[in-house]
Amino acid sequence: MKNRKNIIIFITVLLFLGMFIGNYGNYQLSAVPGSVYQAYSLTDMQFSSIMTAPMFPSIFLSIIIGILVDRFGISRMVSLCFVVAAAGYVLRVFAADYMSMFVAMALTGVGCMVLNANLAKIVSALYPMNKVGTVVGILMAGSTGAMAVAYATTALFPSLEAAFWTAAAVSIVVALLWLLVVREKHFAAGATGTAETVPVKQALVSCMKSRNIWLLGISLMFLLGGATVISNFQVSALTALKGYSEGYAGTFGTVLMVGSILGSIFIPVLVGKLGQKVPVLLLLCGLLAAACMVGIIALSPAGIYVTSFLNGALRSGIIAVMMSLPVMFPEIGPRYAGTAGGLAVTLELLGAVIIPTYIIVPLGRGSIANYFYLGCGCIVIASILCFLMARTCGVYAKK
Repeated sequence: MKNRKNIIIFITVLLFLGMFIGNYGNYQLSAVPGSVYQAYSLTDMQFSSIMTAPMFPSIFLSIIIGILVDRFGISRMVSLCFVVAAAGYVLRVFAADYMSMFVAMALTGVGCMVLNANLAKIVSALYPMNKVGTVVGILMAGSTGAMAVAYATTALFPSLEAAFWTAAAVSIVVALLWLLVVREKHFAAGATGTAETVPVKQALVSCMKSRNIWLLGISLMFLLGGATVISNFQVSALTALKGYSEGYAGTFGTVLMVGSILGSIFIPVLVGKLGQKVPVLLLLCGLLAAACMVGIIALSPAGIYVTSFLNGALRSGIIAVMMSLPVMFPEIGPRYAGTAGGLAVTLELLGAVIIPTYIIVPLGRGSIANYFYLGCGCIVIASILCFLMARTCGVYAKK
């Protein structure tokens, strides 16, 4: 019993590190953009595409990796994806031009792909169902924490190559430890029960027919679509509308990031104690996050700090709760949770790519303020869909 507890803690740490390093390497680029532009002779469009390259595996392969995890097991597929991600980090060290850098960055996203798509399934195989939301939130905090560490440390390295080797070394260690220690039997005795092979067609049909998964996925699509507006335009908005310097405007983003870390951890804990009140809580959190988005461009500096913190905490907390739900849906359960999570993550990331760039920006007609108002509207839509899903899915029917 003690040995199992120790191995669960060890696996959880590896999962956290997997989430961390998968995002840390990406944010290294945004922390020192000038060095990256110079090293690879990039245009603005090329730099932007390199920054979004780690999302490509998740956008195009999340459903497939979910099916494969349901079919062949957690340990094998996570091992494969961690190895591919580590190879991407090593390739990045030797990349000499835009195309090789793009390929390397895309490969680094494979590790996060398998974790994001299957997080609820993996955690429910290690922990009791009543702890799934809390553990998922803690693991997701690794993603946001990676941003903070990358921004704080990347400029301290003597060269870009040294920074890239550090990320590669951590990724290799995580992959090796997983390969050497983690086995499928470690996931067979958890809340999911005995591991089983799931027919691909049966998994796909069950997930595609699930109203809950579609509501959850579309809600995440609008939520991340609205949230990405802040990531893309907060500094630009505060410099243009408020006249702040870029350095000062960036401090509000740091506060938002701290809020995201804390919200990912503590809101799932709160949700775990509220039972039937959860749908209303999620609705109120979403509407307040939307209002805070307007506050970010409308208030005085003190108000912007508060609304930035609240927006980060509330939206990240909601995402953490929703990412833990597929395994709890009666029609999905642990059996189809990988496929269901893959579908939800695909919709979520499509929202992050399509909504800000191809919907909000054209509709905003060059007005940064309009971008934030439209983003606020997206989060309101997400909040209503999230409320409907939580109200009818059956997970919160009883305390």
